[in-house]
Amino acid sequence: MKLTNLALCLAMGTALVTPAFAQEVTLKASHNANADEPYGVGLRHMAEVLEEKSGGKATISVFDNAQLGDEMESIQGTQMGTVDIAVTANETLANFVPDLTVFSLPFLFKDAEQMDRALSDAAVLDEMQTALEAQGFHLLAVFSAGTRHIMTKKPIASIEDISGLKIRTMQNPAHVDTFKAFGANPTPLAYTELYGALETGVVDGAEAANTNFYAQKFYEVAPEWAVIGWLELVAPVIMGKAAYDALPEDVKTALDEAGMEAGKFQRKTYLDSDNARFADLEAVGVTITRPDDAPFRAAAAPIYDQYVITDTQKKIFGMLKSVE
Repeated sequence: MKLTNLALCLAMGTALVTPAFAQEVTLKASHNANADEPYGVGLRHMAEVLEEKSGGKATISVFDNAQLGDEMESIQGTQMGTVDIAVTANETLANFVPDLTVFSLPFLFKDAEQMDRALSDAAVLDEMQTALEAQGFHLLAVFSAGTRHIMTKKPIASIEDISGLKIRTMQNPAHVDTFKAFGANPTPLAYTELYGALETGVVDGAEAANTNFYAQKFYEVAPEWAVIGWLELVAPVIMGKAAYDALPEDVKTALDEAGMEAGKFQRKTYLDSDNARFADLEAVGVTITRPDDAPFRAAAAPIYDQYVITDTQKKIFGMLKSVE
């Protein structure tokens, strides 16, 4: 029985019979990257672990490259039952769950290793789960979308060089305000539109990680790469809570366990991929600069006062800053 059918039965008020693993369950998972990028690798690892834990009765079909919609559409799909599992940048999800905006703050983590330690903390995950459930979602895992830098058409040697440039950001207020603080002209835009926007000059640059900058060939239209590390991008893996609750108890347990295992695996995969891509980027002719990040950090500092407001945000922020 597919999860979408279960959700439909719930909506129609039909009684459900869900003996443990009595019927096969196939879940549709959506993400917007290539199949061989860490999102796809992480979801397929989750599928393998779930199949093993369920004796082959439960599995996940992974749809790459936004086949089921971009991130915003995939999140909405988990609400409507057209998508079972979605991987989304926290920045997009925070539009639905504002308390998670705290994870979108610039320079929140020292590095990817510290982020991994924070996202392995049960107390932090519990707070994320509580915030998500309050808005109708269930957290399965937390992936990484890498350490974020800035791509442009002209070299960036200092913060002054970004002044006035149209920089694509995610559709998230914290990102927009951060790039305003950097002196840029932030331009929110769907990820699926980015290559064309760079090619036609709609934007002058964007932020990304080594991995997707290389895999999506953004370097063809924005060959300058300023290594800033302005953000460790968190990417929750979610389901609609009603759809998750409709699953058999055994499936829920196996799925949660598979999700947590996949999250740890995927974050390590992304870190390894990002580190390996520096050589690949140089090989295709990308110019890599390493501007002093201190002015960027100083410019971004006031953003914290704007976005650490609610009790939940303050609690999560305190937890994250206490992780060594």
